[in-house]
Amino acid sequence: MKVVSNTSPLIGLSNIGKLGILHEVFGKVFITPAVRREFGEELPKWIEVTPPENRPLVSALSKLLGAGESEAIALAIDLGADFLILDDLKARKIARELGINVIGTAGVLLLAKKRGIVDEIKPLLTLLVEKGFRISDDVIRVILKAAGELNE
Repeated sequence: MKVVSNTSPLIGLSNIGKLGILHEVFGKVFITPAVRREFGEELPKWIEVTPPENRPLVSALSKLLGAGESEAIALAIDLGADFLILDDLKARKIARELGINVIGTAGVLLLAKKRGIVDEIKPLLTLLVEKGFRISDDVIRVILKAAGELNE
């Protein structure tokens, strides 16, 4: 499975001490040089930095998105990635229009629960929000409901 990540999932999961969930769910994760710069922390060995080859696409996307998002979308296309982990709504919309399967940080946590890697995701989502990660209440409700953790 080939998975590319943008910066915000790396930062969000690192801030709550759960960056390793990406490795447990996906194995190797690809990022771009721009994402590495934006992340700014030392990378574990299972994260591979790969520059996107389609520079004209990166250039076109950069008129609409940040450097990390533009490169991540281009790399996902270059690699024929199974998933692009991306949280920004505008970037997600563009990636989907380009035929990329997109999953967000909350979706990664849901996959981790479904695979038995974590027991509960509600505390992790709460911690993400407490650490400044922006995620809508609607998304939290949908994810918690899908995880069987919503008491309505």
